[in-house]
Amino acid sequence: MLENIQTPIEILKLYSGNATFMLMFIIALVYLWCFEKDKVKKAVLVFASVTALVLFVFPPFAYIFMEKAGEASTYYRFLWLVPSTIVSAYAIVRIISRIKKVYIKFIVFIPIIVCIMIGGVYMYDAPVFIKSSNAYQIPDDVKEICDEIISENREVGAVFPEEILQYPRLYSAYIVMPYGFETLQFGKGDAEEIHNEMVKETIDVKTLANLCEERKLHYIILNQNRILDDDFSKYNFEFVGHYGNYDLYKSTTAFFGQWEDYEDWLKENGKED
Repeated sequence: MLENIQTPIEILKLYSGNATFMLMFIIALVYLWCFEKDKVKKAVLVFASVTALVLFVFPPFAYIFMEKAGEASTYYRFLWLVPSTIVSAYAIVRIISRIKKVYIKFIVFIPIIVCIMIGGVYMYDAPVFIKSSNAYQIPDDVKEICDEIISENREVGAVFPEEILQYPRLYSAYIVMPYGFETLQFGKGDAEEIHNEMVKETIDVKTLANLCEERKLHYIILNQNRILDDDFSKYNFEFVGHYGNYDLYKSTTAFFGQWEDYEDWLKENGKED
């Protein structure tokens, strides 16, 4: 129980960043509490915000959600219910609108702008973000891979390294991957074995190839810093090419045609669906 008392506080600290925006939010709450005459607005902006924050750090509430409901990794989303930006913006507009002289409004507005500027951080400093270099807003090497593997009017199955897992679905919904958020966060899902093989420093080529063939995946994409203990060509995957920091391997046994031809393909190849 003690662990769950501390966790929401730590989440709140991370959510607050350098505390500039949180300080503005608290000042806005105090101002609206004292000077807002509209009871409906006060209830929505002030009472609802305070209630959400209190519940968030309230140990029994946190325990129920994090332990009983199994939402420990997503508990931070509860803070999305706190309308901090709306409250701060509304309070700022209310404060400035009460000032009669234009030059005083300007004087008050300048420190507010400064606080907003120093309160934020440059988004691309975060390791999970990169500057967009194409219309898809994904890394160029991932775009090149997707350009290569996409098939018109049908889905293709491909397994990607987890560091670029979020990008292929931004390119096209026709790219189907065996694992996603559930596997990465909770280690669940029927493709956990594939994920376990993909994150190894030395790839067990035979095991990975067999697992992907069982799932009828069309492609395997590996970071070039991975060591291969064998040749994929021995296990029904051929090397296609290098794409930036990644290597692409293509199945030699999977079906790549249009679905209306699938039954004929099965018969021609003596396969059973």
